[in-house]
Amino acid sequence: MKITIIYGNQRKGSTYNSVQLLKEELNRNGTIEYSEVFLPADLPEFCRGCFDCILKGEEHCPDKKQIQSVIAKMLSADGVILASPVYALDVSAPMKNLLDHLCYLWLAHRPDNQFFTKTGFVLSTSAGKGTKRTNRTLKLTLDYLGFKRVYSYGVNVAASDWSGISEKKKTKIKADLTKKAAKFYKATINRENLRFRPKTRGIFLMMKNLIKTYDDDNLDKNYWLKQGWLNGNSPYKKEVISEEK
Repeated sequence: MKITIIYGNQRKGSTYNSVQLLKEELNRNGTIEYSEVFLPADLPEFCRGCFDCILKGEEHCPDKKQIQSVIAKMLSADGVILASPVYALDVSAPMKNLLDHLCYLWLAHRPDNQFFTKTGFVLSTSAGKGTKRTNRTLKLTLDYLGFKRVYSYGVNVAASDWSGISEKKKTKIKADLTKKAAKFYKATINRENLRFRPKTRGIFLMMKNLIKTYDDDNLDKNYWLKQGWLNGNSPYKKEVISEEK
């Protein structure tokens, strides 16, 4: 099994250490190969809002080298973990930057059907509060990328750093992540046999009807036509048509 972990900061504090606990529990279930991405080091430039990725193609993104490297690690994995500390009651700025760069791959534009059989896990930590909203932001992106299952965990640690967290709290975090890890591992190992979620299917069908109305030279429409998604084919059938077919 391959898991890609994307950290929303480079500070190895509560979020990083919580992920290490999650990894420990995942490793108890089987052999896992991990690939890690640290933001902002691996994606230093912020999205400019130029719309080139959506209107012209992802190859026109000014940050294409960095963002395509991150996407490649996501695509090569069976499961993806997004982990962010809570900053200003939401995801960190470097993590939000990644989410912005991923928007062209949303179901509303040009989704990669390789994501449709992947599982996700979102994790956030906060000194005070905000994990629920932060996880909602992280989960929303994985939902709109078409992930088959997404699990979440958030914890308010009441400390500014991992060393300041009480042992009682750390024991509780470990116990919580033991249960979460088992569910995530089981779903990931059995991902091919899981049923698609009604939510993602619904978004797909809604966008299908909208994209049909686009002009013939629209990049998104041509992508959907190439996939066969506007001509009766569906990624939610047993056989998935890849971009090359």
